[in-house]
Amino acid sequence: MRLSAQIAFRPRWSPQLSSRVCEPSNPASRALRGGTRPAASRAHEQTHGFLSFQARFRFRSAGHVRGRGETRINPLGDCSSSVLVLPRPPPRSSSLAMVVGKAWYSAVVSGLKKLRDIKDRGVDKFESLESLMSFSLGSAPNGVTISHLVCGNAGNSKSCTQYGVNVCAQCHLIKYCSEKCKLQHWSKHRVRCTHPFLSKSWQPSWISEGREPIFLYPSNSVTLYRPSFDFWGDLPAMDVLRLSNNETTDKFAALDDLKLCFAASSDIRDMIRTVNSLPYDYPGYCDILLNDTSSVLLNRTLIILFILLSSGPSLEEAAEFCTHLMYSAALPGAGAEYVNRCVNFIYGTGGEYEADLSFQRSLDTRGEGKLYCVQPSTGTKRISEMCHSTYSLATALKNMKEITLTSDRVDFREKYYAALQPSHRMGFHRFRETGILVPFSHNTSNFTEPNRLLFSSQGAWLLPEDSNPLWGWDVAGVKYSGIKHGVEPEDIIGCLFFHVKDQLREFAKRVRDLRIDIHVTSFDAGLLAKGISVGALPAFEDASFDRVVTGNLVDSLGMRTCLADWGPLLNRDNPSASILMQTKAWQLQGLPIHSGGAAQWGPHAMKLFIEKCNRVPGLEVKMKAVFDQGLRSPALLRIVESLDAFHDNETAFQEYLVEEDTDRSAAAFDLQLRTTHRVHPKRFGIPLDAPQWQKLPDLSSEEFYDLFTIGGATLPVRFLEFEACDGRQRHMYVE
Repeated sequence: MRLSAQIAFRPRWSPQLSSRVCEPSNPASRALRGGTRPAASRAHEQTHGFLSFQARFRFRSAGHVRGRGETRINPLGDCSSSVLVLPRPPPRSSSLAMVVGKAWYSAVVSGLKKLRDIKDRGVDKFESLESLMSFSLGSAPNGVTISHLVCGNAGNSKSCTQYGVNVCAQCHLIKYCSEKCKLQHWSKHRVRCTHPFLSKSWQPSWISEGREPIFLYPSNSVTLYRPSFDFWGDLPAMDVLRLSNNETTDKFAALDDLKLCFAASSDIRDMIRTVNSLPYDYPGYCDILLNDTSSVLLNRTLIILFILLSSGPSLEEAAEFCTHLMYSAALPGAGAEYVNRCVNFIYGTGGEYEADLSFQRSLDTRGEGKLYCVQPSTGTKRISEMCHSTYSLATALKNMKEITLTSDRVDFREKYYAALQPSHRMGFHRFRETGILVPFSHNTSNFTEPNRLLFSSQGAWLLPEDSNPLWGWDVAGVKYSGIKHGVEPEDIIGCLFFHVKDQLREFAKRVRDLRIDIHVTSFDAGLLAKGISVGALPAFEDASFDRVVTGNLVDSLGMRTCLADWGPLLNRDNPSASILMQTKAWQLQGLPIHSGGAAQWGPHAMKLFIEKCNRVPGLEVKMKAVFDQGLRSPALLRIVESLDAFHDNETAFQEYLVEEDTDRSAAAFDLQLRTTHRVHPKRFGIPLDAPQWQKLPDLSSEEFYDLFTIGGATLPVRFLEFEACDGRQRHMYVE
């Protein structure tokens, strides 16, 4: 019997990357792997832009195997971590030949089965072949990726690798493959499973200690200033195109090239959701501009995008690792080393420092598009110091816990916990303890290095104490993603891990398959707008965007300044082009307190609320248990904090728009405020297609919990959309 197979893998090669040959020091190994490539052959491959990986295997019924091949590695990898490594074949003379040989053949057959998936599952050829290569960036203890929740019977030395199917009936946070594993693991799981946070009768410490919570009287507390960065965002990601409501309202209309500008944020969540909403067969070019004045935020984004989008690790491995880069305080050892190599490549070699003291970089992606960066050269110094620091993981986690678990903020932390379901409360507490975004039962013994993108060069935790990774995502979608991968909705952190990974993987796949260029810059938003208008960025020399997302710039610069900067840069040939704004501080800008902008709360408001409820016949009986605890009642706090969801602030918001002279400012630049939104609802909780008369959210209790309670959507925040109009609007406001 004879079986022959040939594997050929030719991933995309970038001329800017090194093309060195991986030469084993052992001459015999070098001969086995094909030796050093001839110079002519190397030049031929460089000319055609490929790295090659070839291996030929011949199997005979006698069990003897000869192999020959050649290996060329990804420039950011090494020979051991970036190639398909087969176990050494068993020697003929060994007494254990049959035992060892069986394991060896199993490994070979397993690799061939992966290749068979190309035909059986219709998986993309390059994607399937990439899966045979590993950089050991995965979350599992052996460095592989995880695609499904595994059995919770885990230990530091040995863990069960079967899928978890039977959920713990008490905590719903862990699954086991069998009753045997459940019994074996109970001694370790008992501490978590019987934790007070999982009790429905749990009460915050201010209740058990009989004291007033400190947040009722913030003037009595002292908060020391420390620099922090909003790495995770606090608003759910949105699709800024909404093509079905805009460019593709007519399903037969051709979709042109698109240019998107995120003028004041390098947060990639909106970009990811937007790109993931593009049609799979989108034929045009898409240029995306990400700008942020913070060099730390900007360069963190650049590193994550480079690792996610460049050739090397498979889509699966890159997406899983970038999930940890975004949200985990610790990384696998191999992952930390890989980040260091990437940082050295981005900033240490090939970076162009122009005469005007700017740093410019052009990086290849897996597809036709590129990743560009332009920023002041001084902006690269701090990120380089952060990534090349030497503090230990123990030091980093100690500094993190001094922020996330500080006793000075326990009342604020437990106020949030009190509103959560018991399992979610336990999950968030564990995340604050470990700092690692993985399913609740996952073995994290291989996370041995700090994620230096979340710490300063001295090891200080850079995020605010109330940062929450879930606040940046749609909770309903997060739960659905978890269920697909075998995670119960009660393990909300585990669900989030798989959701973010899926979103990043889909984003990287679309960047590979479509024609998308991403431009990352770090300039003042106003200066950037002026630079674009004079052609300073060649990719945007036509100074014409289909979407401009200004974030909350209106709160710091004012309405007229934002419109003056970005109004002239709107694509007038696209009737769906728009400027998108959001404002959190609109209630505080020039309006009297009694204007009704928000449902004001505090000790006085809470007492007034209790008095009014007591005047309603029958209601005082139902609310007696809540009111008996007075101002300390967690339930009363939740009610009062939720009043904004049921408060119609439309009149007050219109007063704010008049105060900002919005209509006149917009008309000055041939713009108008949309009365019917086509990208994002005017406020959270109201559907985009809601009738004009609907001013308040109409949500079920579960939807309210997902959006506001655990999802963290800010109740008073309002959204604005501006579109182009003809010049006649301007004359209406000429005095």
